[in-house]
Amino acid sequence: MNDLNVKVMWDAVKECDEKYDGHFIYAVKSTGICCRPSCKSRTPLKENISFYLTVSLAIEEGYRPCKRCRPDLIHSNEEEIIASAKHYIENEYRNTITLDHLSRFVGVSKFHLQRMFKKSTGLSPLEYVTNLKMKDALVKLQTTEETITEIAYHLGYKSSAHFSSMFRQYTGSTPTEIRRGVKNEN
Repeated sequence: MNDLNVKVMWDAVKECDEKYDGHFIYAVKSTGICCRPSCKSRTPLKENISFYLTVSLAIEEGYRPCKRCRPDLIHSNEEEIIASAKHYIENEYRNTITLDHLSRFVGVSKFHLQRMFKKSTGLSPLEYVTNLKMKDALVKLQTTEETITEIAYHLGYKSSAHFSSMFRQYTGSTPTEIRRGVKNEN
């Protein structure tokens, strides 16, 4: 690699520039770790890094993949990752979903998933789950005779008090107020 390329790559590492992901990997001699150019870890000293075209070349040299940016994971483009995460959440939101589990399911680190998801949807994965639960709760409160406790358990809440608190934060009203408002209108 010539000096111009090294300068461009060093600038990409300093700027955590995502557009260089997939073009090269950098490895840090002092830590023994290799990363994507977009890794948000602390910027290493320039004299401690070397550049590789692929993560497998860095691993062959004795470096291990960063646990934050996971350069070893081969995954599709961001839109497919987000679509896969949303599909999983939409099917499983009534169950407990952790960021760890979701990130393993889509094949990226939880930090990377959190950033990509927020950038794409404007919401964190947890906020997305909560929105789905609250929309479902509104429909159930307005169209069924299920008790508030039954609705809370159906949506995966461990208690109706926690559900009511979350519902009030989301809507500005309690579940009981929403249900009475609907009955008073009829």
